[in-house]
Amino acid sequence: MFLLSTPAGSTRPLSLSSSVIKSTALGVTIALLSACGGSDDASSTQPNLPSPPTTPDRPTVDSDWQPAGGNATIAASVAQPFLQIMPNLPSSALGGVSPGRELFITEWTPAGEGRALFDGVGPLFNANACTQCHSADGRKPVYAANGQLTDAILFRLGDKQGAAHAYYGEQLQHQSIDPSIATEGRMHYTATASQNGKPAGVTFDFTPTDSNQPLGQTAISGRISPQLVGMGLLDLIPEADIIAAADPNDSDNDGISGRVHWVDDDQQQRVGRFGWKAINISLRTQNANAMSQDMGLTTSVFMAPNCTVNQPICWTAPNGGTPEVSDSSLDAVTDFMTALAVPERRIDDLSTFNAGAKLFAQVGCASCHTPKQKTGDSARFPLLSQQTIYPYTDLLLHDMGAGLDDGVKEKNAESYEWRTPPLWGIGIVARDPQARFLHDGRASSLSDAILWHGGEAQGAKTRFSQLSTTEQQTLMAFLKGI
Repeated sequence: MFLLSTPAGSTRPLSLSSSVIKSTALGVTIALLSACGGSDDASSTQPNLPSPPTTPDRPTVDSDWQPAGGNATIAASVAQPFLQIMPNLPSSALGGVSPGRELFITEWTPAGEGRALFDGVGPLFNANACTQCHSADGRKPVYAANGQLTDAILFRLGDKQGAAHAYYGEQLQHQSIDPSIATEGRMHYTATASQNGKPAGVTFDFTPTDSNQPLGQTAISGRISPQLVGMGLLDLIPEADIIAAADPNDSDNDGISGRVHWVDDDQQQRVGRFGWKAINISLRTQNANAMSQDMGLTTSVFMAPNCTVNQPICWTAPNGGTPEVSDSSLDAVTDFMTALAVPERRIDDLSTFNAGAKLFAQVGCASCHTPKQKTGDSARFPLLSQQTIYPYTDLLLHDMGAGLDDGVKEKNAESYEWRTPPLWGIGIVARDPQARFLHDGRASSLSDAILWHGGEAQGAKTRFSQLSTTEQQTLMAFLKGI
């Protein structure tokens, strides 16, 4: 059943005269999972930061905060902040969103078990449902006791030339459809203490099921499951805007040289924008890629099983159709993801929030985590057209330095390059003491995540470290409110 509830609110833009920014949207809420709670407070302060050593002007702070996700903004529910549906969605659009939601929460089964619309998972996979990795209340826990890992992290394989492992392929799959079928192996982690100026982190160790198939020189890169928010809005940012923001040669001498990840698509090059390394050009492709690599489900986008030619199981096990996920089902999931709302800002003190926003720009965070974007036009979801939004990303690749070099090149993204992750909703995630940050979840706090930055972000990290304790608290209060 497709359950909807309607919270009260309005769609009026918010202004700086408000003492507290609250819910702004009349919306439709899909409650999927369990609740989380808590809030963060910080004392008000005015920033007292010396000018950065670079000459170009830093991004300015907004003088009039509009709703965080434009027409897709919804009240920031403590219980279910994510995986909610945008407000005022016309009934005509529910034809795709409703079945897409059902497909999103469905536990897919192996082929031949009598569920023709929901079968074909595996035979090797990481999860059998989207909700096994993505939660409505934040991010799923990653690190369990005794070095064990949950399903909320996966591992990409490769080297600095972009070559996948000859046996395991581009991604490890730790589950199989039958206990008698050997999985690829198990990953374990070890927590590492801070040393030599680096914050605490984690290292990973792989135990193959078949001892004759070691990883050898292939690198492994953990990838945690991010919160899903405003995905359709990110999909609608015009390619021209992303391209215009790129500065691969650092022509303005500000130390930031973000570049577009050009991805081959049907004999043409498109702008990559989804995934930790921006390897997917659209939300539809992102969904198809997750179905393929994470769930072992074929689509018209990725028709081949997620195995190499050296793994006969994927070529001999029964499948759930050709493809296993129909175009209509893939489109429905994409409709659901497109309609995901953005939780409104959570602000206890507006002056502190504004001071934190100013520090965010002065330190240099906003040079990559671009606060504001604008969507293009959408025929499918007109409410998302021409919206001013605040995702805090430029969707570009940036050199993040040796500390975050994972050794795995993906498509045209080098091993040390990462797409600027959107920050909206990050404060909701940070309320959970088990929350982890960065691509592999090595950071247990937002401040540790900043201290792992290097490369193009080295200057911003240094300036953050030079802030007083009060100023750092003010900046954190801002991040926890966006």
